[in-house]
Amino acid sequence: MTEQAKTDNSQAQLVVIEPTTAVALFTEGQGIAELLADIRQKATSLVPDITTPKGRKEIASIAHAVARTKTYLDGLGKELTDQYKEIPKRIDANRKTLRDTLDTLKDEVRAPLTQYEEAEEALVAALQSRLARLNELGSSASIEIAAADLQVMLQEVEQTALDDTWQELLPQATVAKELATKRLGDALAARQKYEAEQAELELLRQKQAEQERIDRERLIAEQAAEQARLQEENRQRLEREAALHREQEAQRQAQAAREREEQARRDAEAAELARQQAEANAARMAEEAAARAAEQERQRIEQEQARKQQEDERRAADMEHRRTINSAILMDLMGLGIEEGKAISLIKHIAGNKIDHLTINY
Repeated sequence: MTEQAKTDNSQAQLVVIEPTTAVALFTEGQGIAELLADIRQKATSLVPDITTPKGRKEIASIAHAVARTKTYLDGLGKELTDQYKEIPKRIDANRKTLRDTLDTLKDEVRAPLTQYEEAEEALVAALQSRLARLNELGSSASIEIAAADLQVMLQEVEQTALDDTWQELLPQATVAKELATKRLGDALAARQKYEAEQAELELLRQKQAEQERIDRERLIAEQAAEQARLQEENRQRLEREAALHREQEAQRQAQAAREREEQARRDAEAAELARQQAEANAARMAEEAAARAAEQERQRIEQEQARKQQEDERRAADMEHRRTINSAILMDLMGLGIEEGKAISLIKHIAGNKIDHLTINY
């Protein structure tokens, strides 16, 4: 393998392949295992200190060199694939072996750094969450929250330890805890004062409600006694009124009987008078109806005679008008040289609508 690969510290990759040996390496797979072992030995020979920035940078540099080596070797194989089309499958298989193995090696070499970075990110996220909780407790302080709830929130803040676990966020956590403690303490004191005042007011309301109940019950008793007295007075008054009403009702019924007798007599006289008046009205209405019928018949006859006379006059005038127009047309036709008999026949045909599209405007 020492003839096939040489270390070149000036290159980013870990090995350099001689062109004369590249064909055998990629077509026959000769020396691939040794090449990969040599790359692994170079990549893993250095054991940097993961806890120092320099060590973490060296790990990242080695992983980058492994990746560049993979790219370099894969590029050589691709060039051979382009040159030797007849053996692409064997070359591609060896390329894949190189890629997969070196990808795994890169991940293996970088694993300590990756794990360290993930642990650092998780720690920072946890610290940020703890700091956000302190800020949230401080910003949530309000007199609108019950004292018991404020006490729980204040206890949570007070129990938050300010120690080395906060790392670089310790100053911010210290300020957030102090601010949250003050805000929650002030809100708790104000809320306790408010709840004490409300409790005192509630006690006064209860005492006032009890006194109002006693006064209400006394008033109800007094009203009940007064109501009983008024009911008794009303009962006696109703009895007196009922006796008076019975006496007045007896007198009213006697008077009503006398009035009914008088009314019956007047109704009989009125009925007789109405009967006589109805007979007289019926006779008069019959005479008037007969007179109206005779007058209507006379008017109908006159209107019929007038209508017939107007119709006769209209027909006579129309015939005279037609004769005048026909005579004028006859004279015009004869003036055109048409014989009188033919002209008369033509006028009759036109007047009788026997010639299409030709009429006389009378």
